[in-house]
Amino acid sequence: MCSGTGDRDCEPTIAALAVVPVDSGEVVFVRQQRGPYAGWLLLPGGKVEFGESAQDAACRETVEEAGFEVGELTPTGVYEIRAEDGSYHFVMFAFRAGTAIRVAAGGHHVDGVLQAPVDEVQPHPTVMRILNDAGVARYPLRDIEEGLRRDGILMRGHPIAAQAVVV
Repeated sequence: MCSGTGDRDCEPTIAALAVVPVDSGEVVFVRQQRGPYAGWLLLPGGKVEFGESAQDAACRETVEEAGFEVGELTPTGVYEIRAEDGSYHFVMFAFRAGTAIRVAAGGHHVDGVLQAPVDEVQPHPTVMRILNDAGVARYPLRDIEEGLRRDGILMRGHPIAAQAVVV
């Protein structure tokens, strides 16, 4: 937990992810292996490395975790995600991929890669919000809010542009 004294470990983690719709009308998910959301279905993404843009990080992480090379990333939102107990704090940049090509098996720090219609899976509540804002899902707001409350997560989102829903 942060002491509030300027300790480097107390700085937010800057991260980026990609919403990757595939031709079949499905979205690419990864089952998180470690971290605060271990075991949950998430979107491929991770930490932005020093000197790397958020967009480049989303591309890199999508290949590493899910095995998809993406192009034409469009920003869909920026999210501040914090644990109520102070154990983590993320600033997450979200992008939607216009194209995706499977290039590898993926699996870096994940227990599996899944392509599925959004209405057939129950991802982490933060992912539900991001998918709604990206225009690929319509998860009920009450389900998202209940999940965030249950897991002690504070989430503030700043969607960039309204997207057409493709379900």
